[in-house]
Amino acid sequence: MSTLSLRKRLLLAAAIILVTFLGLAGFALDRAFISSAEVSLRNQFRTQTLALLSVLEVEAGERIVLPELLPEARLMVPNSGLYAFIVDETGRLVWQSGSSIGLEMPAPVGEAVGSSAFVRTGDSLYGPFQYSFPTIWETEDGVEHRFTLVMLEASDHFGAFVSEHRNKIILWLGLVGVFLLLTLMAVLRWGLTPLDRVSQEIDQVERGFQEGISGSYPREIAQLSERINLFIRNERNNLMRYRNTLDDLAHSLKTPLAVIRGMTEDDRPIPPGELAKYVDRMGNIVDYQLKRAASSRISLIHTRVDIQPLVSRVLESLGKVYAERNLSLESGVTPELRFYGEESDLVELLGNLLDNACKWAVSSVSCRITAPAEEREEYRGIRIVVEDDGPGIREDDRKEVLRRGVRADQRVDGQGIGLAICQEIVASYRGSLSVGESSLGGASVVATLRHPLNG
Repeated sequence: MSTLSLRKRLLLAAAIILVTFLGLAGFALDRAFISSAEVSLRNQFRTQTLALLSVLEVEAGERIVLPELLPEARLMVPNSGLYAFIVDETGRLVWQSGSSIGLEMPAPVGEAVGSSAFVRTGDSLYGPFQYSFPTIWETEDGVEHRFTLVMLEASDHFGAFVSEHRNKIILWLGLVGVFLLLTLMAVLRWGLTPLDRVSQEIDQVERGFQEGISGSYPREIAQLSERINLFIRNERNNLMRYRNTLDDLAHSLKTPLAVIRGMTEDDRPIPPGELAKYVDRMGNIVDYQLKRAASSRISLIHTRVDIQPLVSRVLESLGKVYAERNLSLESGVTPELRFYGEESDLVELLGNLLDNACKWAVSSVSCRITAPAEEREEYRGIRIVVEDDGPGIREDDRKEVLRRGVRADQRVDGQGIGLAICQEIVASYRGSLSVGESSLGGASVVATLRHPLNG
């Protein structure tokens, strides 16, 4: 089952909300207009009633006389929709308009003299409507005559009036709805354009036409594009590290394999344990390279690592390895300082830096870990300084020793990849690695690491 695109989802939701809002607005406007029309009709009834009373005469015998030409022309046209009746206090019909001939007179609804009554007499919202106005007429001889003037508005006329207005409401609300919907579509198209551009750039990256997402985007999408670029860089770095690891593994196994081949091809007997020594060495090389490949994997999710226990553990291990040399291994870690990253990366980094320092040191090795001087609250980085009192590294060789396979002294055992590994780990945290002169007289290696998502 295919899912709707984000644009269609937003457009559908907006259309539903818009239709619901316009429907409720139309209903409210319709009810408000009907209520206003009823008030207007009542006022119209009152005006027509007063106009009839102004031309009304009462003759002897309580005979009510009105002129043939009435103030309201519709009262003179049969079936015009507007009707008038006059009844006396007993309810007897004493006069009716020409428009009401043949119609049955409705019962008056008002009783108090001078107080009018306006009611809807039918079940329909459109009427018919009845207006009753009881009054007392005093003749010249002082005799009072009580009668009620009743007017009736048929539903057809009022309904046609309301329907005409309702059609106008529907038309205008429909036009407003179409305009708002088109405007919303344009706004959505404009607002989602950055996402379309990101999608196009990702497609270009997949096809190999560009290295990453390079466009300028709003802040919310810029954060996403930065994470995607970081993911792309990490994957490419991981691929490069795997290739380098295979190269290093092949290079490291070349020498012991050559020795073993020479042993097997020579007719001389192999000394006891000699072959096992080189087999163990090959196993150690494979384990080391696999461990290094695993530690060099970069993840976007990191944990908080306590540094002090980890440094103590590494120094304890190196103390056993170099126990015969009786080296002084010192460390200093800023209290409460934490490393945000992979613990295996930090172990590999400290292990290589301190192992190199122990190889060259005469009697003393120092490791200090502090927060970088430019640290901000969101920076979350560390600065590692490893020093020894060995012969040091010449200034001309300091950049070269960071390259793969380069050793400062070929007489010292090693593969020339220790500092190169450190350089790769530091680079994965967008940090820096530099070699300088130690205050102890030997070499100093300074590694600065930043949190992968900061800095």
